[in-house]
Amino acid sequence: MLIQIGMLMLSLMLLVMLHEMGHYFTARWFGVRVERFFCFFDVKFAIWKKKIGDTTYGIGWLPLGGYVKLSGMIDESMDTEQMKSEPKPYEFRTKPAWQRLIIMLGGIIVNIVLAMIIYSVLLIKNGESFVDVDKMQYGIEVDSTQLSLGLQKGDIPVGVNGVRYASLMEINKEALLGGTTLDVLREGKEVSLPIDENFRTQILEYKQKFFQPLYTFEVQEVVNESPAMKAGLLEGDQIIAVDGFTTIFFTDFQKKLAEYKGKQVSLSVLRKGEPVELSIEVDKEGKLGFVSQSPYIQTLEGRKEYSVGEGLSEGIVKPFDAIATQVRGIKTLFNVKDGRKQVAGPIGMVKQMPTEWNWLFFWSFTAMISAWLAFINLLPIPGLDGGHAVFALYEMITGKKPSDKVVEKAQMVGIFIILGLMVFIFGNDIVNMIFS
Repeated sequence: MLIQIGMLMLSLMLLVMLHEMGHYFTARWFGVRVERFFCFFDVKFAIWKKKIGDTTYGIGWLPLGGYVKLSGMIDESMDTEQMKSEPKPYEFRTKPAWQRLIIMLGGIIVNIVLAMIIYSVLLIKNGESFVDVDKMQYGIEVDSTQLSLGLQKGDIPVGVNGVRYASLMEINKEALLGGTTLDVLREGKEVSLPIDENFRTQILEYKQKFFQPLYTFEVQEVVNESPAMKAGLLEGDQIIAVDGFTTIFFTDFQKKLAEYKGKQVSLSVLRKGEPVELSIEVDKEGKLGFVSQSPYIQTLEGRKEYSVGEGLSEGIVKPFDAIATQVRGIKTLFNVKDGRKQVAGPIGMVKQMPTEWNWLFFWSFTAMISAWLAFINLLPIPGLDGGHAVFALYEMITGKKPSDKVVEKAQMVGIFIILGLMVFIFGNDIVNMIFS
């Protein structure tokens, strides 16, 4: 849990700091005084703060973002007293509208550029790997729920809405976000299955495990003093049957073995191509005591490498793809049962983090969240950067500046909207945690 919290907090701190730096440096560039620069919110008190020059720098205790406080600006602090004094040349309100617009968009631009840089580096360094459906020999495993949706064991998903995809994850995503039909290969023939609300709900429930490839397996390592060792099971053995029931796939083997908990059972094994029969006692948990591996799974991996030019080109597009996917995901929540359960705030995000530190996941997650923060902040909601940008654009177009009263009231509305969303997100996290 500590590692999961650490990954999320480090990612958010990095994003908040860089976002606020976008506002900070553009403000300083145009001669606007920055009164406060905080990572996270310092409601009532701060973990740390220090004044350097005209600016107080600090770290708040409430990890919901961060802020810069600019002189002569009505923001979420609702400090309206300074607006009653005579405007000063270093204040935000005295600057031309086009400069104020750039200052407001500074953080958004930093978020987008950061996402582009991270995606480009990841693509150039690591490329992209995926489960290639064209290499699937045995198709997918299905349970009773998936059977009721029309899927059959051994189906090979190949496309959505008549469009073919090489990546199994891409098929999963498209089926969830915009699919009306799922195209599968079944005994050599292509079959289209309807995707309805229940189908999408199940994909969400299963997460990335909705399409699980069937795979063969062999013994990689036998645990000392285990039933497997006592029965003579060896590294490299392939278990092909349990009590005469064919179990070349690992899921079939697990299900069948569970029927013999605490009992003696016969195993049919292939050892260097030769059949061997073993009698073995299954423990009370339905296990034999060996570690399995699947050379077949490794053959399913598809990989795309990127040159520097290709990586940079694709990296520029990736943030916008990530934003589009998130927007489509929100739309999907209205088309599934209990879509609210799929909304994740900070608590839900912690649970989605890997339990061991993973830099590839960390940077991929940071790039995605950076792009999403840019989009959220661009929304024309008072209190967000997009809301301030709207006022600046209005002035640039009409030549008239909104009154301080109008800006103040709009800011109050925006704050109530943002606080309402925060209450919903945190409350939803807590409800999901209690009833999950």
